[in-house]
Amino acid sequence: MWLSLWTVYIIWGTTYLAIAISIKTMPSLAAMGLRFLVASVLLALWVGFRQGWHELRVTKREFWSTALLGGLLLGVGIGTVSLAERYVPSGIVALIIAAMPLWISIFRVIAGDRPTKLSWSGIAIGFIGVGLLLRPGQVKTPEGVTSGQLFFWMMAVLLANLIWAFGTFMTPRFQTPKNSLMVTTVQMFAGGVALFTAGMIHGDSLHQFFHASAFSWFGWSYLVVVGSVIAYSAYLWLVGNAPVSMTSTYAYVNPVIAVILGAIVLSEPISLPMVLGASTVILGVILVITAESKSKRAH
Repeated sequence: MWLSLWTVYIIWGTTYLAIAISIKTMPSLAAMGLRFLVASVLLALWVGFRQGWHELRVTKREFWSTALLGGLLLGVGIGTVSLAERYVPSGIVALIIAAMPLWISIFRVIAGDRPTKLSWSGIAIGFIGVGLLLRPGQVKTPEGVTSGQLFFWMMAVLLANLIWAFGTFMTPRFQTPKNSLMVTTVQMFAGGVALFTAGMIHGDSLHQFFHASAFSWFGWSYLVVVGSVIAYSAYLWLVGNAPVSMTSTYAYVNPVIAVILGAIVLSEPISLPMVLGASTVILGVILVITAESKSKRAH
């Protein structure tokens, strides 16, 4: 259990850095598209060899429902992140995305759920933290990037995170394959097609991959094998075998790891206002997840 937990902690916390490394010399959208296409093939082979080739069969309705979610979550979510990390420090991107449980809680309220006082406190504190991070001047503008570009892409990540949260909230309402690995396989395939197509429209070229640095290829390969296949398999094991309260802790551990690695490897600055905003976001997420875990245990 602890091996799987730390696998998710460390690997998913490093994917923001790996994206930043890969897109240094690779086209953003096409690179992420190929990442998910290759990962979907690897996962399909894994399912076929380990669980039987019959597990790859899905109905048309299951395929298109899952593909729509893949386009929404991975296409919009990861596509925006890959573009934004050219302008926004990877640690800041991770911190904005860490607020996802807050957005999901809001969607549940709209759908008729009644959050506890602890949940409301977490939501309020978390959004104050997001506000602190997005406040102009809180994040140091990277070299070669204007303050306007920084703010625009931070807001773009926030919007993409909102869309990802909505897709996550809607997932139980869609008919998807019973095998969770097939859900991931189809989502990655659809997200990969969407991202690669968007990349070609955006002006990305396969020729750019031949001139990419070895460091970028390392980051890309890491995303495919370690970030997509290994970490997600560990996460699925946790979902089926560990308490929800324990599994959910990745939501506030990942951004801390991302910020630290961004500072060490990419020399991304860490300021006191940024630490204050980050701490506030993470505190809010901890309160929301704690309240949800208590609510599930009560039921």
